[in-house]
Amino acid sequence: MLYDLMKRRRSVRKYSSKAVPREKLLRILQAGTLAPSGADQRPYVYVVVDNPELKRRIREECEAADRAYHQRAPRWMRKWLASKEITPEKPFLTEAPYLVVVVGETDKPYWLASAWVSIAYMILAAEEEGLATLTYTPAKMSFLRELLNLAENHQPVAIIPVGYAGEKLPAKEARIEGKIFYNRFGGAEA
Repeated sequence: MLYDLMKRRRSVRKYSSKAVPREKLLRILQAGTLAPSGADQRPYVYVVVDNPELKRRIREECEAADRAYHQRAPRWMRKWLASKEITPEKPFLTEAPYLVVVVGETDKPYWLASAWVSIAYMILAAEEEGLATLTYTPAKMSFLRELLNLAENHQPVAIIPVGYAGEKLPAKEARIEGKIFYNRFGGAEA
């Protein structure tokens, strides 16, 4: 059931080296294309990276950008990142068998929102396939343009590692307190 998938799904940062059948990956990518999109145009593409050397280069660039981000972040943000165990080290970029780079087509309307809805569909499909994901948005993504041979109208949105979880995380509970208001913010809560 969909709600069970949503509760079970977790953002995984440690991956097993176990190979993922390509058919599973293709079903996940197809699920992404089934997502609603602005004017039903699907203004995004997926670049699947499975080359170990290319994954290594992506990891190096992401870690360098994230180190710089962590250093210049305000103190409260550094403290928050540390509390969530979010560091500049990104081993999942080389551990996961696949990296799906979601790329928006910026010359089409609604590209950004459409890409994110597509990502949501893919991460739920991955959970259905018994696979783990993480929605990773590096501090800097411009390097991907050259590295992945992206066209001028292509903008990286996120990197989604896909693989078998190398860690077991507990299911989460839905918390809606303080998140839903009727008719105006601060009005009657659900």
